[in-house]
Amino acid sequence: MRSGNSQSAATSGVDSVRGNVQMFLEELLKAHQFTIAALGVLGTFAAVTVALLNSYMTARASRTKIHAWASINVVYHDSIKGTELPRYLVVSVRNLGVMPVHIGAGFFHWKIPFQRQLFEVLPLDMSAGDKWAPQRKYPTEIKPRTSDRFFLSDLEMFRHYSRQHFIGASIWSRITGRFLSAVVFTDEGKVFKVVLDKSVRKQLAAIRKDQPHNSAGVA
Repeated sequence: MRSGNSQSAATSGVDSVRGNVQMFLEELLKAHQFTIAALGVLGTFAAVTVALLNSYMTARASRTKIHAWASINVVYHDSIKGTELPRYLVVSVRNLGVMPVHIGAGFFHWKIPFQRQLFEVLPLDMSAGDKWAPQRKYPTEIKPRTSDRFFLSDLEMFRHYSRQHFIGASIWSRITGRFLSAVVFTDEGKVFKVVLDKSVRKQLAAIRKDQPHNSAGVA
């Protein structure tokens, strides 16, 4: 009989402990139910934030990004003797992104201050009309981390349309001509500013003074 009583008492003690633990947990959960709910919300918010951040970083890494600059380049060749060296307005484009960039024929535009209109320049090298500007097909692809350059016009053509469209005879046109800028459009629908090299700026300054300028960049 004693062993049966002892076993019954032990079982009763275990049940009592279990009951106390259960009551303690219930009281603890009840007392901190708002804290637990807040932690759940915080965890969900953190997960969403991390997902959005990863999505943003992925999109940022894959977006189109280029660096474009315009310069006056000189062509040097042994066959050119006794004549002025050919000079061209050239636009160089470097793809800084991780995806290919596509350049169409109407990629380059001049922008005059206080005017909405952009002046599109069709590149000289889209046709085979010039000996030193090799013809190329448009649109053309620039692979990631590589560069390419495009012959927009020869120097005389650049001077001509600059006088005609950008720097006229009026004082106002000469003032706004100082702030002439350019942009490049990609076939991906992105627009980028073009850095105008010192050689281009010198040519524009010479046109404003209405005198020729033979300064040029490096081929």
